[in-house]
Amino acid sequence: MPRLPAIFHHTGLESTGGATRVARLIMDGLSPDFETGLSFELAEKADAAAILPEEFGQYLPEDALPHIHCTGNWPALLASIPEGRKTIITLHDCELFTGGCPYPLGCSAIEEECVTPCPRNFPNSEELRKTKFTLLKRLDPVLVAPSRWLSRLAKKHLHQSVTIIPNGIPWTDRPGSKKDARQKLGINPAARVALFAAHGGMNAAYKSGTAWKSLWEGIKAQLPEALCFAVGGDKAGRYDDLVVWPYVKRDRLRLLMTAADVMLYPTKADNHSLVILEAMAQALPVIAYAVGGVPEQIIDQSTGLLISPGNKQEFINEAAVLLGNPMRCRDLGQTAFAAGKKRFSADRMVTDYIKLYTGTIS
Repeated sequence: MPRLPAIFHHTGLESTGGATRVARLIMDGLSPDFETGLSFELAEKADAAAILPEEFGQYLPEDALPHIHCTGNWPALLASIPEGRKTIITLHDCELFTGGCPYPLGCSAIEEECVTPCPRNFPNSEELRKTKFTLLKRLDPVLVAPSRWLSRLAKKHLHQSVTIIPNGIPWTDRPGSKKDARQKLGINPAARVALFAAHGGMNAAYKSGTAWKSLWEGIKAQLPEALCFAVGGDKAGRYDDLVVWPYVKRDRLRLLMTAADVMLYPTKADNHSLVILEAMAQALPVIAYAVGGVPEQIIDQSTGLLISPGNKQEFINEAAVLLGNPMRCRDLGQTAFAAGKKRFSADRMVTDYIKLYTGTIS
């Protein structure tokens, strides 16, 4: 295998967010055998040094292979990279080939070109999209997508090949103890427990956060003894048996997942969600709308349940039935754990990226 150059990752946030987590997991998997670096645009620690997108090129080490994960300004970042510089971009959403939206959500305009005014109020959307296309043609990067769904969209709009490397996370030999997790959290061992989780919590637009409360009310009406946690927002609260928690660290979320029986994930749009993988790694079955790359993660009726996109009543009914069936929850969860360990480990993801890096420089 040829000697790899330093792999220099770039992302938006210093430590949080799915794109940054993937970048850091790759770095952890490569070290100490490979030299790696990371730049970001928004510092989350007082002593951290962020850079602007337009500064990326000047901070990029001369012999390093840049691997871009996300940015707040694609045109500025792409323009900063010298022409002819071999570059890898992992697409974590659709923004690289749209006029600003991370997910088009069925927008008919994007099939041909963005329209003015944009129906979702993104300014100068078609001009922005054309600028990105021009800069991508100039740079000719290697493109990666974690899902076949996003790969197909990117190929259609960017007219170039896209390598598929599914996301991965660390996987243990066995999931945690539900009994121990509930004891730590003060939850009755016999309770039926559901969990919503998304960055932004009940304000998470793409994750149907504003609908969490009404979805839970529908489930609760069919299963009065059930309890639910909603995690990821900016404040705590309680609505009867819906307990709202703000953003929690990964260890705490893992504990909640271990304690729960079902994860409720009514996402409107998704690529290859890390939170689904986190649930699978704790043997927690996920109920989700069958959108984007989600059906590539969840096998319906085997590792979780897939619901017709946007069908709220179907979501409520299927969630209530599953939550009321402890044995079915356990069976789906164990199958999800085993399938996820085989398909979505961080080790497998890192191995796939090493092959990509090697092919890029050869």
